[in-house]
Amino acid sequence: MGVEEEFFLLEPDGAVAPKASEVVRRLGGDHRVKPEYMAYQLETTTSVQTGLDRLRRELTELRVIASDAAGLSGTYLVASGAAPFRAGPVDALSEQGRYREVARRFPAATEAGACCGCHVHIGVSDRDLAAAVLTRLRPWLPALLTLTVNSPVSGAGDTGWASYRYPTQLRWPTFRPPGIWPDAERYDNDVRGLIDAGTAIDAAGVHFLGRISARYPTIEIRVADTGLSVDDTVLFAGVTRALVAALIDDIRDGAKVLPPAGRLVSDQLLAAARGASGTGDEAARLLKKITPQLDAMGDTAEIYAGVERLRREGTGAERQRQLFQRYGPTSGFVGALAAETVPVMLFR
Repeated sequence: MGVEEEFFLLEPDGAVAPKASEVVRRLGGDHRVKPEYMAYQLETTTSVQTGLDRLRRELTELRVIASDAAGLSGTYLVASGAAPFRAGPVDALSEQGRYREVARRFPAATEAGACCGCHVHIGVSDRDLAAAVLTRLRPWLPALLTLTVNSPVSGAGDTGWASYRYPTQLRWPTFRPPGIWPDAERYDNDVRGLIDAGTAIDAAGVHFLGRISARYPTIEIRVADTGLSVDDTVLFAGVTRALVAALIDDIRDGAKVLPPAGRLVSDQLLAAARGASGTGDEAARLLKKITPQLDAMGDTAEIYAGVERLRREGTGAERQRQLFQRYGPTSGFVGALAAETVPVMLFR
């Protein structure tokens, strides 16, 4: 598995800070950290990991070094699905020709402002198997979103959403659940059709909530807001890996599947984004499905503890909302988000 996390760079007053290139330069060419779509966004990418402990260590390291470099540039590194105060100028694109073409092709989506997600890659080298897993993943996407919501604040106010990122991203024409794909050929045909229709500029620009990676031999799960804490991200990665393993087992066992209608999945995703789905109920359903795989991987204790932590302390959205209620739209709120983003380390 591997994880991509996206972050905002914010000024102390909450304004977006288009300094991603400067921050990356300060890191001396660490290929794991790079600018994202907007110049006020950073993306970090872990190496391939097989254990949650090592994944946690690398995620922590990446957040710490990115935060330190951001601090030298006078900004905060903040993990939130939506910019809490204002998204910033539409012309603040990163210096990459591909991004310019995307902005030209999709101005409405770009004007809505950047959002930050967490993308988990799970190794599945057989592309036919990957397509079948994505088809079976559809009914589980709302539960994954329920566990990972982290964008209740935008425009200096409480949006009323748990994931404001989710409805904002719907402006992208391919931001949708995976289709019903019996094999990779059907998947590839759908992707080519979207590119030919002009709704994506290339395969990497198809924003399915679960897709076959255009770069790696992986399934890429893209439904989650970026995690407020490292623990949130590790929980999402561990649950996702076990769920993919469970779906592969179903396929190999010949378990029948009746994929839910796209409208039903979309309605359930909207409910999850509003925070209408009960975290406890969704977590219990997921745990029931994946516990045999967690046992086989040795991850049961960690994942169960992570779910209990969410029940006790709240999702990222609930914790972020509590901070906003305490500080309001002030620099104190921005600083508190930055403190939640980067783990307190004994030795730095």
